Amino acid sequence: MSELSDGSFLVFGGFVNGSRTNELAKFSMSDSGNQVISAQMLQENNTQGNLPKPRASHSSTCWNDKLYVFGGQDDDNNKLEDLWEFDCASGAWREIQIQEGDVKPLCRSGHTAVTYADKMWVFGGILELTKELNDMIVFDFKQMKFVQGE
Repeated sequence: MSELSDGSFLVFGGFVNGSRTNELAKFSMSDSGNQVISAQMLQENNTQGNLPKPRASHSSTCWNDKLYVFGGQDDDNNKLEDLWEFDCASGAWREIQIQEGDVKPLCRSGHTAVTYADKMWVFGGILELTKELNDMIVFDFKQMKFVQGE
């Protein structure tokens, strides 16, 4: 779950009926005082086109009203290391490409991420069934690349 500047939040992926999904939904609280939450499906489960593959156990966070989805695990139980950006204004996805020579994170699932000081801080996760990670990786939104942890 990742919060936007207008107080709404986005939910991406996870398990639905025993399979991983790449659905994207936006939830908003009504202003009427009776605290009714409304939901809007922004993307149905889809494996066609330029969008993240279905996954669970990933992390997501928002920065400047864009959703960032990192890692997770696909339906074949492969750990993922990709980073995707969803632009709420345009409704478009783009994969953030890691350039040659830049810091490249290990693939992982079951990790956590937060946004602080224009960076996404990713901690821990699972690399393999018997290999848990105890590291911090940092994605700098202004540079649009992973940097060494501070």
